[in-house]
Amino acid sequence: MTDKDQIISSIHRHYSKKEDFILLESQMKNHPSSTVSFIAAGSKTSIRAYGNKIHLLENGSVAELEKNPWEAFQDFRTKYPMEWMFGFLGYDLKNSIEDLVSENPASLEAPDLYFFIPELVVKISDDRVEVIKGELSKDLPMTEIEGEISIISTHQLEKEKYLEKIITAQNSIREGDFYEINISHPLEFKLTGQAWDLYKKMKAVGPVPFGSYIKFNGLEICSASPERFLSKKGNKIISQPIKGTVSRSEEEDSLKIEELSNSEKERAENLMIVDLVRHDLSKIAKEGSVKVSKLFEIQSFETVHQMVSTIEAEAKAATDPIKILKACFPMGSMTGAPKIAAMKAIEEIEDYRRGVYSGAIGYFTPENDFDFSVVIRTALIKSNKLVYPVGGAITADSIPGQEWEETLLKAKALTNISD
Repeated sequence: MTDKDQIISSIHRHYSKKEDFILLESQMKNHPSSTVSFIAAGSKTSIRAYGNKIHLLENGSVAELEKNPWEAFQDFRTKYPMEWMFGFLGYDLKNSIEDLVSENPASLEAPDLYFFIPELVVKISDDRVEVIKGELSKDLPMTEIEGEISIISTHQLEKEKYLEKIITAQNSIREGDFYEINISHPLEFKLTGQAWDLYKKMKAVGPVPFGSYIKFNGLEICSASPERFLSKKGNKIISQPIKGTVSRSEEEDSLKIEELSNSEKERAENLMIVDLVRHDLSKIAKEGSVKVSKLFEIQSFETVHQMVSTIEAEAKAATDPIKILKACFPMGSMTGAPKIAAMKAIEEIEDYRRGVYSGAIGYFTPENDFDFSVVIRTALIKSNKLVYPVGGAITADSIPGQEWEETLLKAKALTNISD
């Protein structure tokens, strides 16, 4: 265990008893997307949205109101403009942006939106710990017992049903409804052990630039996301969609990189999402400022290489940060293109409400900067029920059997870490 790991574990053990706790951890030193890590804990002020039903907690007092969740969140941010805020945006907030619905049942109940103003904020880099809000306890435990976990499958989608969904999507593509769609399904498990130990094991087997652990109101989220949704620093906006993956190989790693880099199929899928993100950013950007600074860059992770593109823009002066997020939400790599048509089809093809999955996890600074990751490769846990959605992009050229095998491979990222 490194000094950084020890510090994070000690703070978690002491502060995770509080109602609101979040760790945003950059787990890969020197990775192109690496950044700093944050822990935020404790809160008397927060917002949750369940559709248009808004729950506000302010200094211990609870209020409920009916309002568009984006408008309620903007009001909340406007009321507390100089505060750190941490939380997530659920995929189904799409319904409050476009004329869309989510009528499928949820695999696990969670708010569509959740943010809190923490009492404690700790900023952690590889060689420094900085308390930037509140005061860190002097009684942090210096040892932590490693807990064992087990994961037992309780629900899997049948192969034939998944193949039918892919064929349905491809028929719509050939009819011209859209040209790429991301189809997913939820795997369900019984978790024995602690979600925090699951998070640590996910990190050990596959470190990522955007790891996150969230605990509140009986819900825990363990995310191993490699993908940045959107970041803002000053007026500079960056999005880094991922489309294109190949497994690593000790013997032929350089050939694997070349294979991915030269794949016409992966380039075509990546470019579709790049164009979608460029379009989304143009809604809030200064004219002529949207540019693709890196196209088809190959980034390497523990077990895979991935194709990442970087799109940058300069936001119009005084543009509200929540309006920037709303203009680009949800991430195009999780929907397909065109985005609205793909989201309508997702609702018809999939059997579950995505909820937190495909949304975004991140934070706002007092300067109104932000950084959000895409909710992918993420386990959601409540009362020992664990839900882990998996999926992939479908195009006219996709081979259904291969897409099914890819979802099984993605599931192993979770099941292989069980003791």
